[in-house]
Amino acid sequence: MRHLLDTGNLRPVPWTLAAVGSLACAAAFAQTPSNVPLDRQVDEAFRQVMGSPSDMGAGMRYAQLLVQAGNYEGGIAAMERLLLDPAAPASIRLELAVLYYRLGSYAMSESLLRQALDDGRLAGEQRTFAENLLRDVTKRGKVSQLDGLLILGARAQTNPAGRTSQGTVLAAGLPVPVADAYQPKSDTDLQMTLRLDHRYDLGTQNEAAVVSSLVAQVIDFSSSSGSQLRVNQVQPYNLALAEVTSGIRFKPSPANIQGLALRPHLILGTLSAQGHRYLSNHGLGLDAEYRIDERTLVDGGYDYRDYSYASRIDVPDAKVLGGPDHLLRVRLSRELGPGRVLAGELRGRFHRTDRAYYDYDGYEMRLAYSASYANPLTLGGGTWTTTVWGGVQRRSYDAADPAVDPSRPRRDTEWRIGVGNVFPLADAWSLLLQLEHMKTSANLPNYRNRNTSLYGAVAYRF
Repeated sequence: MRHLLDTGNLRPVPWTLAAVGSLACAAAFAQTPSNVPLDRQVDEAFRQVMGSPSDMGAGMRYAQLLVQAGNYEGGIAAMERLLLDPAAPASIRLELAVLYYRLGSYAMSESLLRQALDDGRLAGEQRTFAENLLRDVTKRGKVSQLDGLLILGARAQTNPAGRTSQGTVLAAGLPVPVADAYQPKSDTDLQMTLRLDHRYDLGTQNEAAVVSSLVAQVIDFSSSSGSQLRVNQVQPYNLALAEVTSGIRFKPSPANIQGLALRPHLILGTLSAQGHRYLSNHGLGLDAEYRIDERTLVDGGYDYRDYSYASRIDVPDAKVLGGPDHLLRVRLSRELGPGRVLAGELRGRFHRTDRAYYDYDGYEMRLAYSASYANPLTLGGGTWTTTVWGGVQRRSYDAADPAVDPSRPRRDTEWRIGVGNVFPLADAWSLLLQLEHMKTSANLPNYRNRNTSLYGAVAYRF
């Protein structure tokens, strides 16, 4: 069920939070000569500040270069010194609020935002940005926090059922022509996805909080209707799924490893197809996050799920399909510049059942690049976010399936590439567009397929 919960690599980003990654250091990038090393620029800016302490422009440039170099605490100290001047621009408090936000000091960020908004000189997009960021900071400062995301969308696919692209398949090792009913067919579907995240602060020194999440999704295909189950289902299944996780997130050793956070949690999920229960799972997991510096984050974890399939007329092997599933994952994210993030992820999945030919080990690599930038159209505002991604996954099954080919175990290699964009419509509303192509190569013709999907949706964050 895990793959159904991954609704794509594209995830909506509120324009306020996307701008946080670029506001504080955009000016520094705009002024930085590309042929001069950054450390030399910082040293030169420091000498200018020492030579002319009252020069507001030199002080601001020095602070922005420190931020660009990833030294947020140094940038904060340099900007706070500028506030000693009564004529300091209101935007300095706003940039300070952004830096404190990025460091997780929400109380300081809120105080600076309120001071900036009380200054009548803060106007236009800067005031709008400050108002949106203040709403987010105020919510984060509460003991009980609830965030939600609702997505309503439509998707068109060339082969949603993953049918083979070959003219013949194997049955007991012998070639058999593929009937017309099982040839690849395009289809469209409507989707509704809901995600709720709740955080309850326990008020401890290690920042412990009970963190729970609910993911629910309904997918309705245009070619599929009713709830009657058939032995050999031809149309794609209409699906409804839900998964809940809950656990305590905490920093295990704040004195020694400042950037480390852990979250052991429980997992409970269910999936229905055509209105009838298809499978359920339960288990536990451990999420880990370590921030190497202000721009580099490593996160990952381990999930254990025990699957149980329902006895249905279309699932003849239900009793032997269930079993344990182990998922290991690690991801490295690096902020390359204002609004630009590169992330790489490695996954290993080890699925076990009561039959060796259903057991497999899977290894996957994903790479994604996201860029946030000002709306290039003249008739709009806000920040657009474009993401491109690619990935490859290899699955190796433990034994040959006698119903397909008794002499060869199954081996699959799945490739996927995609691009998506988030367009802000209002403070809480976004438009999502996503295009993805997937191709599966396999040593058995039964599992060779390809699919192209185009997805569009409206997202509401609350």
